[in-house]
Amino acid sequence: MTNDQANAAAARPHWMPWLAIALLAICCPARPCRAQIEENAPVTPEEQERNALALKPAPVILSPGPQYAGSARIFQGIPGIERALNGRLWAVWYGGGPGEGPDNYCMLVTSADDGATWSDLKLVIDPPGNIRAFDPCLWMDPDGRLWLFYAQGYSLWDGRAGVWAIVTEQPGDENPEWSAPRRLCDGIMMNKPTVLTSGAWLLPAAIWAFDPIIIDEAYAHDIAGTTGSWVVASTDRGATWTPLGRSDVDERQCDEHMVVERQDGSLWMLVRTKYGIGESVSTDGGKTWGPGRRTNLPHFEAAARFFIRRLSSGKLLLVCHHPPSGNARSYLTAFLSGDDGKTWQGGLLLDERKYVSYPDGVQSPDGTIYIIYDFERHGAKQILMATFTEEDVAAGKCVSDRARLRVLVNQATGVKRLDMSKVTLKDNADGAPLLTAASPDIEPADGELDTFRQGAKLFLNRAYTVRDKVEGFDGLRFVRASIDHAEVVCRSAGVVFVLTPLPDRNKDSVIEELLGQGFEKAAVSESLLFGEIEGNICSIFQKRVEAGETVRFGKWGVLLY
Repeated sequence: MTNDQANAAAARPHWMPWLAIALLAICCPARPCRAQIEENAPVTPEEQERNALALKPAPVILSPGPQYAGSARIFQGIPGIERALNGRLWAVWYGGGPGEGPDNYCMLVTSADDGATWSDLKLVIDPPGNIRAFDPCLWMDPDGRLWLFYAQGYSLWDGRAGVWAIVTEQPGDENPEWSAPRRLCDGIMMNKPTVLTSGAWLLPAAIWAFDPIIIDEAYAHDIAGTTGSWVVASTDRGATWTPLGRSDVDERQCDEHMVVERQDGSLWMLVRTKYGIGESVSTDGGKTWGPGRRTNLPHFEAAARFFIRRLSSGKLLLVCHHPPSGNARSYLTAFLSGDDGKTWQGGLLLDERKYVSYPDGVQSPDGTIYIIYDFERHGAKQILMATFTEEDVAAGKCVSDRARLRVLVNQATGVKRLDMSKVTLKDNADGAPLLTAASPDIEPADGELDTFRQGAKLFLNRAYTVRDKVEGFDGLRFVRASIDHAEVVCRSAGVVFVLTPLPDRNKDSVIEELLGQGFEKAAVSESLLFGEIEGNICSIFQKRVEAGETVRFGKWGVLLY
């Protein structure tokens, strides 16, 4: 879930409760598990049917058709990774539809050559209708079985969701047999379970702390009484799962929590929050949890998933965002701790780019660490992997022969098609008459100059090209700069124009920056600059500049002159 969606949900008033549900566990007859349901009001047959929709097993598709091809996916991310005992790698993530929502499905691929090449989709989990499958997780249990966990619920978030799993006992095979799906509990799980020294398995499942975000409110569930970062325990090697205890860290956001058993026997839970990472501690095996508080982890206040795991050496590995400044999902970096998280050393930068996120990992018996993550879920749509060792992390650079960065696991190439016949373009009649004057001499701080024409590449760091001719502007010069920042010095006086979307089209509009520098909107109709989404429909802003004047703006606009 995006930060904007989570914040918007938290701001809405709570609905009147009609049903309080403790964590639910449903499984196949061969492996019964406990269910806890408390009903506060009679339930009609219609309500029972609605409630049952998301509780039905989704189809597990072992021969995915062309509708699941990479060319059909315009959104994907949120990956997980595991390694079989024979070295076979497995990777999972979800996608489908324009973003997070009812069209989502989970997909699985494998590699037999240590990640050098990856298969096409081996398996897809795709519930029917407005039920979505999302937030998948892979885990090799102590018995050598590979679990594929995933969440299932109505629409984006129905207030309940549910953790499901399929299991194979042949993770070393290219095409293993999988068990039927079974529902383990309410909530959402996307991080690996923890095996305690007692032998218990703890599964981290979250009941999010905000109201449902849903297509039809009739399908919503209000279980605010059970909201929290839960651990769900199994003491019979996964046959049954029982809700054990929960923490409730202040300002938690989508939770995405992980649990580490420390050397003193206490359990350390780390939780995603609005400010970064919060923590809570249990000293009774996870039944009760202490108050939540901020951590001193090397994480620069970016609300995003992180990864923490104990390595075979006994040290802790933390992979998180560590940008030098700003609250951004960038600078994905690995750190080590030899004192159970009190202090951290090293700092291997895996990927510095913006929009890298959601690391998950595993370590092989030879000490190689595998980290998977996503990059630009709507843009590049890449699933990437990095491999390295403790030596690399401690050195803060790649020094071992096992270090590989930005290994491509999968890339989707689907493009959202926009039906322009259904889009109303604003005529911007409230703007000023179009300026006419000589063009200034322009010197970009970074970038290059080119002719503005159909098919011209617009940005240094994106493959976007001009979609159609912009009436009256075709043939002008423009500055090809980064999509994130543009700056030019005007060496002579003249008129410059900037194309950028209006704020109601795209939150990444730079209108405020332009108005602050004296630009004004021109009375020229909007036009679709590139791509196939309404967010790329631009208006034109203009200004007479003086010799020596600097024009600068962030993400995103295109300067013409």
